[in-house]
Amino acid sequence: MVKKALFALILVAFLGTARCYHADLGAAFGSAPIVGGMVQPPETAPAYLKAVGTPAPVTLPEADLATWFPAEPPADPYSPATWQGIQAFATAAQTPDGWAAACKKVAETAGTDRAANPKLGALACSSNPTVTQFQAFAVQVLGAQASLALWVKGDAGSSLAAVQARQAELRVTCATSVVARQGPATTPWAEACTKALDASYLSGDPPATFTALAAAYELAANEIAKQDPAIATEPAFAGAAATPTAVP
Repeated sequence: MVKKALFALILVAFLGTARCYHADLGAAFGSAPIVGGMVQPPETAPAYLKAVGTPAPVTLPEADLATWFPAEPPADPYSPATWQGIQAFATAAQTPDGWAAACKKVAETAGTDRAANPKLGALACSSNPTVTQFQAFAVQVLGAQASLALWVKGDAGSSLAAVQARQAELRVTCATSVVARQGPATTPWAEACTKALDASYLSGDPPATFTALAAAYELAANEIAKQDPAIATEPAFAGAAATPTAVP
């Protein structure tokens, strides 16, 4: 009887040793406080999780910027080949990093004298933070015109809602930004806002709105050239302490 009990004890000991051999000791100790981190360090976060919150890289269109504002009216003013690039530019320029990359790219073509070509120069960098805010308005106008042109052409991804969304952004800008603080309704900025919010396209006359948006952009571009005729190498951004100045 004693021999049988001793044999059973030895068998249990061997079984216990076998179980320990196959046990995941790292996992067992890993759950223990303090010691766990030393025995089994936590797994590193996957790359996709680390990328959360990281701004996407700025992608600017591969386009000949000098062709965006021709001296003579183009054969097709709604050409998707032109307005797709302008829309991509306007979309990329909506963030500080995007604008910095966009205005530098324009400066490569526009040179240093903004007044020499106000329409293109309006998109080149300014060292004046107030002018940079005016430029944001100009980009919104250009984006609205691009959305309208592509909708007229039935371009893939275009829609009436996209045009209305662009004008909704302009409505907020004209009511709350530096553009709204430039004086009475007779100023060029007020006139530009009125033209930029033209809604003739909703009643069946898209060309009228297209023309109004073009005029709004030209007004903005000319005022930007007056405010800051010299193109800068880097853009300025309005900080919390920046005080906008009225157009003389």
